[in-house]
Amino acid sequence: MGKLLRTTRIIIATFVFIIATCGFLKMSGGNIVSEALLKIQFTPALMSMLGGTFGAFVFLLAITLLFGRVYCSFLCPLGIFQDIIIRITNIARKKANKGKLPLNKYSKPHNILRYTILGITALCLVAGLTYPLALLDPYSNYGRIAVQVFSSVENGITNMLSGIFPSMFYTQAYVTVGLYSFIFALVFLFVIIVFSAAKGRLYCNTVCPVGSFLGLLSGVSLFKPQINKEMCVKCGLCAGKCKSNCINLETKEIDTTRCVACYDCMISCKRGGVKLVPTWFKKTSSKQSDNTPDSDRRNALIAMGGLAAAVAAKKIIPAKQTSENGNAPILPPGAGNMEAFKNACTACHACIAACPNNILRPATFEYGFDGIMLPTIRYDKKYCSFGCNKCSEVCPNDAIAPLTLEQKRKTQIGLAVYDASKCVVVSDGIHCGACAGNCPVGAIQMVENPVVPGQLLPKVDPLKCIGCGACEYACPGMPKAIVVKGKAVQTEI
Repeated sequence: MGKLLRTTRIIIATFVFIIATCGFLKMSGGNIVSEALLKIQFTPALMSMLGGTFGAFVFLLAITLLFGRVYCSFLCPLGIFQDIIIRITNIARKKANKGKLPLNKYSKPHNILRYTILGITALCLVAGLTYPLALLDPYSNYGRIAVQVFSSVENGITNMLSGIFPSMFYTQAYVTVGLYSFIFALVFLFVIIVFSAAKGRLYCNTVCPVGSFLGLLSGVSLFKPQINKEMCVKCGLCAGKCKSNCINLETKEIDTTRCVACYDCMISCKRGGVKLVPTWFKKTSSKQSDNTPDSDRRNALIAMGGLAAAVAAKKIIPAKQTSENGNAPILPPGAGNMEAFKNACTACHACIAACPNNILRPATFEYGFDGIMLPTIRYDKKYCSFGCNKCSEVCPNDAIAPLTLEQKRKTQIGLAVYDASKCVVVSDGIHCGACAGNCPVGAIQMVENPVVPGQLLPKVDPLKCIGCGACEYACPGMPKAIVVKGKAVQTEI
């Protein structure tokens, strides 16, 4: 049974990791599988549930209550990435130690730290502050690593190959890397590699709020790996294989709140003393050293109660209203308004990876300090295609509402503003009209200049303009004579 479970994990995890990674790198190709996979990640499922869509989150809760933290080893791309690092490290250690691994890697849980981080993150989420979760969420962090770091490497390799094989590869002239996002992703990647190489799943069981929440539930899961105390001779093989350092050889017990269901311990035991057993109907005669059955149930009830309170608070507490006044950043079409977008987006950068025109970029301070790395639109390289709604299709958090093409074409995300003093028609006395000629909705008309007879200048109709940026991109002036100003509240024209 142990070999079957472990093989199943490896197959599923490999599939998930490849699809998720390729999705972030080449999602604009329309990978339906990767888009569906992103929506069953824990934090996107949680954010969707807070918005009223329960399916994905109920599924994740169900598999956790049945099998423990299988999400962490089967579905979480950051967790799977850590397993890869751990595997590479173990191979190196084996070679260094003449084919042997340390026999006892048990470490006590840092419960005060892990649950304090979980509590603070949960309170912030209830209060409408998603940013702490965005900084710690494993899925969103892996998305940023893939888009900011891995994609940059991919672009560099592609550009190099395009010079060697121009008929097979094309040059990527512009990238979606943001300075702050790139630095954060690079530092986080370094920390994860160091943590994984030195202490296995330390991040998952100490810092990650998702791991802490699922750990509370896994304490009462139906199936748990357990050590047969009569068969155990404390050889240490299972503890040496444990990624979470949660097997206590002294008590011959497994801390199921930290176990990530990798099943390595089951195949490492030569005596078959570690098995996955159903525990709901099993009577326990003695208490465990780390957790008692009563404390497990209490922790699970606390977790579920906190979740119910968060959902209720989201429904009861009115959303903060955003004023339309001021110079707002340009939100992705379907974001609704700036406050709602900031409350739902975890900066996973799925939309940035999906945008075929690369106009979605990681923000710096456009949204304020608590919006660094969130996606915003810039038209310096291209414009928002009239026939594209990709960002709304791939957003797993529902931070960008799914819009049909017809709805997207009627959503006003900004307004074009014309400055005659910068226009080449005025400064150079030439005919232009590039902005009007490229407007897909006919919101710009060329009208006669009342001061200079025969000279035509653009006039923007605010009732037709959707802020797509086609005019700004087409404008030959430098600086641009016509630019799009974002709307804090998107409206339908």
